[in-house]
Amino acid sequence: MSTDCGVEIDDQWALTHLLLSREIDLRAVITSHASSVGYSSATSARKAAEVIAHVLPAKLASRLPVIAGADSPLKNARVPQDNAGVEKLIQLSRGFSASTPLTIFLTGAGTDVASAILKDPTVVHRVSVIAMGFDDWPGGGDVFNVKNDPVAWQVILDSDVPVAVGSSALTMRGLRLTRKEAAALIRPHGRLGEYLYAILDKFMTEQPETVARYVAPETWVVWDEGVVAYALGMARGKDVPRPRLQSDLRFQHTPTGRRITWLTEIDTARFWRDLAQKMDARGSR
Repeated sequence: MSTDCGVEIDDQWALTHLLLSREIDLRAVITSHASSVGYSSATSARKAAEVIAHVLPAKLASRLPVIAGADSPLKNARVPQDNAGVEKLIQLSRGFSASTPLTIFLTGAGTDVASAILKDPTVVHRVSVIAMGFDDWPGGGDVFNVKNDPVAWQVILDSDVPVAVGSSALTMRGLRLTRKEAAALIRPHGRLGEYLYAILDKFMTEQPETVARYVAPETWVVWDEGVVAYALGMARGKDVPRPRLQSDLRFQHTPTGRRITWLTEIDTARFWRDLAQKMDARGSR
């Protein structure tokens, strides 16, 4: 997972859901920056470690690497950043192949993923990317994840790495919760339900203007859970022509014959039920 965990609440929810899912073998958490708000990969690493400590038993938590990656965007599309997160991505990919790729959950800036591609171009034949980003199809656009490193996304889209994208429009439709709905959805499900609700409640209480501006008063979208929904087979998409990304973050549609997957629907009720059941199961152990 490549994540800007802690900027708001969605990465914590997504990471918790991944950690609870036995269907997914999470190998490492690599944390990224959110340069548009001055958020560092080191801070993100501390937040991710807190989530892991809440969810996993101590012995398991100590075995999951949390590695701080890039702290700033790429300067151009030719020169990678060199850091421990990039090295870990490349190292992990070597145990995989085109037929059985390493899945990268990309829920923050794409700096480290793009750097891995630039540093070792063969990595595109051993990994696939499920990303939360962009506003909608076919326009593109983005107010946060892509905005934090547009050059990285130019590299990713210009490469041959398989990509599935869950957009803001998709998650706004499928993963939008009021404070009251979130309380009813997850608070009854033990200490992890209380933990996730407390994160959401604190965020809504401390940043009401952000909440109202980007979604609606007393309402938020758990954006990054879209990548988890797709990984668990609870979201569907369609193949679309692979676009290029312009400097204004809009898509340029030049025919190339290459494709990406654009997610179009989340089975919302099934997905939230899955999270609740997994929290209950963890609470009973």
